Amino acid sequence: MSNATNVPDIADEDIAPLLVEFYDTIARDEMLAPYFARIDMTEHIPRIADFWSTLIFHTGRYSGNAFRPHLEMPGLTAAHFARWVATLELTVDARFAGPHAETMKALGHRIAYSMQLRLGIHPFESYNAGDPGVVRIDRRNRPQEA
Repeated sequence: MSNATNVPDIADEDIAPLLVEFYDTIARDEMLAPYFARIDMTEHIPRIADFWSTLIFHTGRYSGNAFRPHLEMPGLTAAHFARWVATLELTVDARFAGPHAETMKALGHRIAYSMQLRLGIHPFESYNAGDPGVVRIDRRNRPQEA
């Protein structure tokens, strides 16, 4: 699927390469890199790709607890989540445009908001589930803790 500017939309097979680019950027970010330094990205990328595939394309490939690892990241603040979301948006926008790209970015905001609340962090932005730009997730295929 393409949009009017002939930039492709994200397809399921694009998720893993997009995440490699995203986490390569994160690895160079002074604020975020320390939180991901101990993660084996060769192992992590397929799992997180399944997570995003399940959310965006309802593939049902992900099962697990996406929240739990964040409990082991002391010192997280709203600024960390804001940087993560901004990096996600920049990475997506550099390569893709269309409904799935917008869905991924909207879900990034939703996930960041939810995780901040669960971690007891005052969110960097408000989240209104009634906003027209907010994506509804099919709960039958939703990861348990996403």
